[in-house]
Amino acid sequence: MSLDHSPEATPASVTLQHWLGLERVKVYSIAMLIAYGGMILLWGLRTKGFTADSVGRPGVDFSAFWSASYLALKGHAAEVYDYEKLRPVIAAFGAVKGGGQFYLPWAYPPMFLLFVMPLALLPFAASYLLFIGSTAAIYIGALIRILDIPGVRRRAVWLPVLASPALHEAAIMGQNSLLTAGLAAWGLIHLRARPVLSGVLIGLLCIKPQLALLLPVALVADGAWKTFFIAAATAAAVAACSIAVCGWETIPAFLEAGAAFRETVLEQGGNGWRFCPSIFSMLRMAEAPVTVAYLIHGVCAAFAIWAVFRVWRGRNSTALRIAAMAAATLLVSPYIWYYELTWLGIAIAGLAVDGVRRGWMTGERELLVVAWLLPLILSMNQVINLPQIGPIVTLLLLMMILRRTWTGSRSD
Repeated sequence: MSLDHSPEATPASVTLQHWLGLERVKVYSIAMLIAYGGMILLWGLRTKGFTADSVGRPGVDFSAFWSASYLALKGHAAEVYDYEKLRPVIAAFGAVKGGGQFYLPWAYPPMFLLFVMPLALLPFAASYLLFIGSTAAIYIGALIRILDIPGVRRRAVWLPVLASPALHEAAIMGQNSLLTAGLAAWGLIHLRARPVLSGVLIGLLCIKPQLALLLPVALVADGAWKTFFIAAATAAAVAACSIAVCGWETIPAFLEAGAAFRETVLEQGGNGWRFCPSIFSMLRMAEAPVTVAYLIHGVCAAFAIWAVFRVWRGRNSTALRIAAMAAATLLVSPYIWYYELTWLGIAIAGLAVDGVRRGWMTGERELLVVAWLLPLILSMNQVINLPQIGPIVTLLLLMMILRRTWTGSRSD
């Protein structure tokens, strides 16, 4: 069907005629919350309250963050890039399986090292809970703000956000994707009313620059020059502070560690490609040569850049602009992990707003369900061993956004 602009296309009449009505969304979300709650409970029982070392505990990836902070606070910031120095700290204090094999190198820029430096001031468990709790609040708050739809009950919005597999997978791993997605979402939310705050929030994404590549494109297309320059100044200031605090030697150490990480994990990743929903990893998993995979990934990235420029250049709603930015970001970087599909949650939120306001096309809500479940599907890929479908889902979402702009989305 085509988009319905008739007076009858109200949120209630549009959604309740479909198997994915608001009431059913509530039921499915509660079921997902129960499933994750049950998994955490069983996990806790097996590890005797997360104290046994027989299996990994929540916060495996956070182990690298806390351990990097531990070394940096002792005045050895550059040593976090030396895995032979970092690994013993992770093994001693982290959430990895005791005595097991793990590979958690530090491949982040010094800007993120500056950000995580205070973490080891608290014991590991307390630091992990504080980090995840605060970053989850940032992320959840941003999605709720995007999903503020007149006529839709608040609990119908809260439940799918709280039950989102992306939220839970990022929290379980102790990753920073709740923070990066939250910063991006809040930065775009405040773009019109508070351009300076928007620029600061966007500039802070220098902690993971591969996820900020398209934000300058959007700002230029929108003519948001004040935000653009504030973001650049913020990123430069954070970089300067990181060098002053952590030392200049962290720069060449980061570049060397990043090159080794790219070759080991991205280009020759093998099993890791199952969890990396990028075009590059999908092609490498299909045994494409590295050069071919980079070439095709580059073509898809160029399409994503064009899509963002087009959506942000036109008179499209804020919801669709935010959705386009989030979806396209996941197509540009060759290295993303399933827990970074928190960004896909932003795209889903923006599309849900536009769909409830203007009606739905055939297949759109089904695609949103697949995208919502995708982090859970990929996290289970060690067992179910499915082909890498992540970038296909993301690409379809971006095309869905473009189709909606071509049908005449309203500006708000």
